[in-house]
Amino acid sequence: MPLCCACNRRQPNLCAGACGRTSSSAASAFQVEMNSLKLLLDNCPKWVEIQQHSRHRATIVVAPPLAGSVDPIRYYLELVLTGKGGVSVREQPEHRRFPEFCMERHINPGGTFCLEYGSEDRLGDVDAANRWWSGLETFLHNQEYAAKRREWPLAAGLSHGEAALEQLAMEELAKPLGWIDELLGGMFRDRGWLAEKLPRATKKLDRVVNARTPCPRGCTWKHKSLRRNSCELDRCETGCRKQHKPILRADCPNRRVVEEIVLREHRRRAIEAALVADLKGKKNLCCGTMKNCPLR
Repeated sequence: MPLCCACNRRQPNLCAGACGRTSSSAASAFQVEMNSLKLLLDNCPKWVEIQQHSRHRATIVVAPPLAGSVDPIRYYLELVLTGKGGVSVREQPEHRRFPEFCMERHINPGGTFCLEYGSEDRLGDVDAANRWWSGLETFLHNQEYAAKRREWPLAAGLSHGEAALEQLAMEELAKPLGWIDELLGGMFRDRGWLAEKLPRATKKLDRVVNARTPCPRGCTWKHKSLRRNSCELDRCETGCRKQHKPILRADCPNRRVVEEIVLREHRRRAIEAALVADLKGKKNLCCGTMKNCPLR
């Protein structure tokens, strides 16, 4: 699996798993018919110029329109059919614009781009091919953002490897409560409660312990007239000088959600730490183009 899985934040393509249940002969025939590389080349946008191509490899020049720019940037890329039946994409070595490797910019060791989770899985139809091209366009725009600001766009942030699955599950929990910005800020900007020390959990990470400690979001009891059946972070009424007591996790109206997010963040951090340790062990170095990089 690629190191990272991140810029369009979509779920893995499920087609490969479904096709795996067909007979071997039928699956083989389907793969011949649905060559992912051919599918992409047959359905490429107007901003893609095909230089050379074979059944397994192609070189292209892409110039996706960029908001606020008169002349679009030209990127020289190489597409290769992968062992999974999908397509990997990287820069042509003689026309490199990005670092050859940068985990914070979602460029894998070897230079392949991580467009989304499962981006090298086999493409099943024209819609999947169109989404792939859209993902590439977004990825390239995000690269220009990162080059200027030395950080990945917050809204496009997604954790590396299997940690992405933990993050996506956390976002599903947080979305109805309007907490997604808090999660992304904690994970990718080191701010807010999710960036701080987490409440303790069991070794199996199946339960948060000591519910009589304050809720990690920092909620406090307001005056009775201001209390609601939800987690409130806003301050009390103007002029109030009362030292409001913190709400204990046991009393939190969203205790289940808070604790599930905490457990998944424990797991997400552990997965990310293992990935970083593996990269360091293989002598992968920080490229120096981003503000924060765990490989430094």
